[in-house]
Amino acid sequence: MKQNIINRILFVLLGLLIVFGLSFDSLAADKGGDILAQVGPYRLTLKDFERQVQSLPPQFQMALIRNPRLKEEFLNRWINITLLAQEARERKLDQDPEIRARMEDIKNALLAQKLMAMEMKGKIKVTDREIETYYNQHRREFSIPEAVKARHILIKVPTGASKEVWEKARLKAESIRKRIERGEKFAKLAKEYSDDPGSKNRGGELGFFSKGRMVPEFESAAFSLKPGELSNPIKTSFGYHIIQVEKRRKASMRPLSDVRFQIRRRLYRKRQEKIQDMLIKKLKARYPVKINKALLSECVLQGGNMVSPLNRK
Repeated sequence: MKQNIINRILFVLLGLLIVFGLSFDSLAADKGGDILAQVGPYRLTLKDFERQVQSLPPQFQMALIRNPRLKEEFLNRWINITLLAQEARERKLDQDPEIRARMEDIKNALLAQKLMAMEMKGKIKVTDREIETYYNQHRREFSIPEAVKARHILIKVPTGASKEVWEKARLKAESIRKRIERGEKFAKLAKEYSDDPGSKNRGGELGFFSKGRMVPEFESAAFSLKPGELSNPIKTSFGYHIIQVEKRRKASMRPLSDVRFQIRRRLYRKRQEKIQDMLIKKLKARYPVKINKALLSECVLQGGNMVSPLNRK
């Protein structure tokens, strides 16, 4: 499990490394400082590596700093990619039209990112007072609804079943309920008799749920019970349920201290979007944009790939 997490982090980091511009051309020259790794003519200095790490999102920076093994594996991935890319150049794959087009797309994305960073530098500020105002004006966003934690045992009834089948299921549910009342463990009986595959192996455990999550009959019964109470067999479209509520949680508000960073980020992004929209509007006036909507409508997806009508067979 831990190795899978490391692999996922490495995959994301490697993608970010490529996107943030550790191109092979930039690695070919020695820019000074200690050489961390070299593959043929391509060099990675310690300064290059540190600069690129610092350009990553904070959570990935911390992952690399805290885990020496992750740093080493990340470097090894760079070496492997460089080896493969060097061989690809020897085979002239960098001249492939598709590769050249994709490299141009990456270059455009990097240039756009750099331009937006320049445009926004020093223009966005979110104050504590603005955060508090947003919190007070959007309290519903930060409310925690009333919830109950419950277990259940389902005696399933097939769709279209007769009255006799329904009655048989009810009697079975009632029999199990009486066994619980006599002191048998709910969880043990749930594992033995429940027809709900999602909770059966957990002893019927459903965890906390708020209103609107369950079918009305089930919800009404669950929210009417006190902790420790057991319901009568409850009929729903699935069959009969025996419900036991373990805990209740009152409705509350997430404190401002818990959501301050979330609000700050939200307000920051809104202002980023506003600056970007204004810039795009100005640029459209300078560089006219034309879209062939008729041609766009003819594009189709085949096997997950966009296929142009010009390339269709």
